Amino acid sequence: MKALILHGKEDLRVEEVEEPVPPGGWVKLKVEEVGICGTDKAFYKGTYRPLKLPIIPGHEIGGVVVDVGKGVDKDLIGRRVTTEINISCGKCWFCKHGMPTQCPYRKTIGISIDGGMAEYMITSADVLHFIDDLTPAKGAMVEPLAAVLEGIQQAPPPPGANIAVLGIGTIGLLSIQVLRLLGPNILVGVSRPGSPKAKIAEKLGVDEVLTYDEALHLVKRKTPEGQGFDYVVEATGSPEGVGMALNMVRPRGVIIAKSTHGKMVSLDYTSLIVKEVQLVGSRCGPFPPAIRLIREGLVKVDELITDKYPLTDGVNAFKKAFSRESVKVHLLPS
Repeated sequence: MKALILHGKEDLRVEEVEEPVPPGGWVKLKVEEVGICGTDKAFYKGTYRPLKLPIIPGHEIGGVVVDVGKGVDKDLIGRRVTTEINISCGKCWFCKHGMPTQCPYRKTIGISIDGGMAEYMITSADVLHFIDDLTPAKGAMVEPLAAVLEGIQQAPPPPGANIAVLGIGTIGLLSIQVLRLLGPNILVGVSRPGSPKAKIAEKLGVDEVLTYDEALHLVKRKTPEGQGFDYVVEATGSPEGVGMALNMVRPRGVIIAKSTHGKMVSLDYTSLIVKEVQLVGSRCGPFPPAIRLIREGLVKVDELITDKYPLTDGVNAFKKAFSRESVKVHLLPS
């Protein structure tokens, strides 16, 4: 089968490899669509290293079950599914205390084991979710939406909150849609000047898109005592983002940190303490509510998929994913 394999920094190659065989309890998927996410981009740039190299990246997946390992119901064959990224042990302290995504023994698709940027992949049957009524594109958007829900679930905004979403890429645009459902008082997107994504953000429910400096002026005019937003989602993909978020959030406000760029961050730690800010890191999240939001049309995802490439053109797809015009780039392995 064909696979897109990362060998190191900016070293991606389309190669022929053997098709994987599912062990007991696992299934084999024919990958229909797979997204390129910020983590994949950081792997490509070499700022964040996957747990093994070479590796087939990709963990935002829509596909069809084509084979099953021992002990797995053969009726799964032919079902369209998406898969969670973490395959946890189910036995350790973290798994037993409801934190399977933090299992120290977990296998992580596209990070510690081969992922979905291939014609076929394998995953545990335990982490499948059925999406027969959704398109492969929508299936591949479940994982990033679930990641957005995780941060909001950990620290939900208060009713009528003043909210800023810093960065209007995929995570930012998904965050805007979910937070709009919670009835904020102010909901602004913050981006670099002249962002081509601003029109998408406005269409999807943001009150307005501002530059960082404009957002700081709005803070002075429209937030209590001019002290900042109640809630800031940091989704810039940049090491500067969390410092910008800290400047924008009010005392005892919340910052949801979502960037996985892999770089070291310089932070005004004293300001964090003095302002008593809650800084919440989050990554992988709950699939069932993400699927429901997509299924019911409460969160639009097709509008975020700006580019699609065949797997054989995967190198150019990654390069396109870094352009300002692109939001989400998908690969079509099949």
